[in-house]
Amino acid sequence: MASFFERNITLKIISVVIALILWGMTPSNKDPVRDMSFRDIPIKIENQQKLTENGLMISSELPESYSFDIRAKDSMVKYLDRSKIIAILNLSDINKTGEQSVSVEIQGLPSTSNIEIKSAPDIKLNVERIVSKSVPVQPEIGDEDSLALGKRYYEIEPGSIEIRGPETLVATAAYAQVSVTLGNKDKKLERSSAVHLFSDKDEPLDLEFITINPEYCVITVYPNKTVTVDAVITGEPADGYVVTGEEIKPKEIIVNGDPEVLEALDSIPTEILDIQGATNNVVREVRLQQQEGIRLSPGQNSTVQILVRIEKIIDRQVSIGDIELRNIAEGLEANVEEDGGDKFITIRGPQSLVNAFDPDVLKLYVDLNESSRGGRTYPILVDKLPPGLEIVDIEPRNLRVILE
Repeated sequence: MASFFERNITLKIISVVIALILWGMTPSNKDPVRDMSFRDIPIKIENQQKLTENGLMISSELPESYSFDIRAKDSMVKYLDRSKIIAILNLSDINKTGEQSVSVEIQGLPSTSNIEIKSAPDIKLNVERIVSKSVPVQPEIGDEDSLALGKRYYEIEPGSIEIRGPETLVATAAYAQVSVTLGNKDKKLERSSAVHLFSDKDEPLDLEFITINPEYCVITVYPNKTVTVDAVITGEPADGYVVTGEEIKPKEIIVNGDPEVLEALDSIPTEILDIQGATNNVVREVRLQQQEGIRLSPGQNSTVQILVRIEKIIDRQVSIGDIELRNIAEGLEANVEEDGGDKFITIRGPQSLVNAFDPDVLKLYVDLNESSRGGRTYPILVDKLPPGLEIVDIEPRNLRVILE
């Protein structure tokens, strides 16, 4: 037996039409829901100063834009103004180190319950303690100038800089550099250069998260000059002793300074070496005297070694050989009146010189210049006496000569 609806097709059609009418009258069908995505929305960072006040900082990249999804009624779409939408990243609640997830607040959407934020992912940030330390500043110089700089004194002002930033990054910082190109070796170079920071592995460090103070340093490179060292010796050896010489090692040093100061400088004195009462050689390490505006070149010692040779004074008696008659007037003949006694001289001087003395090099003579006929007594004179020796006695002191 056929059903009611099968028997009445007209009623069936009427039911479908009524259902369609009722569906069309439903509100949600008049204003459907839509999903929308917003990409590259500007991010505004808030309360970063509070993070700094807590001794913390972000050591990872802060995003510049943000993306999220919403669900909204179709009727609300016309009220969405993308230019007014911003993403707020509030850092006020961060109070510890490590990786932190920070939620993002979306502003600029119409304030209505007909808009639902479907997806607004948190932003992950790496947070570290803020620390600071000092690192030395070094010159950065090309290979062609490195040897020349090694011989010249330079100053970097300041000699160290203060760096501040995340703990892990600051810990790797080892030194800073300022670049310099040497000019004329006889002129002073003074230049302000930007500071570059390097790690303990000699790799440059990115300054995005590190602040340095100051950012510029002044490097001054002075010209140099080679000058002699003058030993300043005071006092006298003990009685019966004498100074026979001195040695200074090194005898010359390289100094640096302003050109006008170097021009007037020929030597550097040592501090005083006192040899009062010495009976043997004196060897001392003595500092160089400081001179205003003068600095030692790199690698130069501030001390020199001084050797003062001291010897005992001794006498030595040697026999006199032939005595030469000089300046005999033309036409005259000179003869020595012998007395038959011994003839000798006594020399005095430092022991080494006296012992090495060769009597054969000594010339003894009398000077007969402007002498006339007859017999007279003339003093015996000495010629070719080695330096450092003296005659303390001659026996006889005089010689009688007859001119005919």
